[in-house]
Amino acid sequence: MCKIDFVMYIAEIGLNHLGSIERLKKYFDCLISTNVDAITIQIREKSYYEKNKDLVIDAGIYSEMIKLTKKNNKKFGVAIADIDMIDFFESNNIDFYKVIRNDINNKKLIDRLILTKKKLIVSTGTSSEKELQNFINNYFKHNITLNHTQLSNNIDDCNLKAISNLKQKYNIDVSYGSHSRDIDVLYMSLCFEPSDILFYVKDTENLKFPDNDHAISIDNVSEVIENLIYFKRAIGTGKKKKMEIKI
Repeated sequence: MCKIDFVMYIAEIGLNHLGSIERLKKYFDCLISTNVDAITIQIREKSYYEKNKDLVIDAGIYSEMIKLTKKNNKKFGVAIADIDMIDFFESNNIDFYKVIRNDINNKKLIDRLILTKKKLIVSTGTSSEKELQNFINNYFKHNITLNHTQLSNNIDDCNLKAISNLKQKYNIDVSYGSHSRDIDVLYMSLCFEPSDILFYVKDTENLKFPDNDHAISIDNVSEVIENLIYFKRAIGTGKKKKMEIKI
């Protein structure tokens, strides 16, 4: 069943640490001081790291960051493509997983993640309607959230109406993952009542990050979360009622 009363705001580091332990720790130190509800990192498939060895972070560092996150009463999630790393993150008792890109079709990975019984946020960024229907047919009984996202920075491609349409069609939670370079799209998404809102963050350095144009500067995260909390108040219940004039 869909839930719309609470929105979890999730800051995604992804691979924007650029393989730097110092930068990764900076992200966590900054984010735990904000009102984000959760923080995620990204673990790509082994073949990806064979070509991008400079992005590898020692697993022990992730254990430290998980403990730090939980100590500060925030949830920790992993956008994961490497099935062999699931046992490691399960041993660290993380809170949820995310399936990225076109791994909605990776049955072996999803079946293994389902066994964890953790919340699973599944990206629909490259999915056709047929692929989505097949996925729902196989997994609708599990703790699944579809993540509406478009792998484009162009505002014309955001298609925010898909959030409510997917919820209505499949009777399932639908989150929103922003890839728009316009921050106002995040605030607009509230009107479609996503179960969660995910956005990438990046350092203030003038570098080219893997998730760059659509990422929010780490220094601006507090303001963005405050705005999301504030603007959510304007949505209301949708029921028209008589009220006194207040202006």
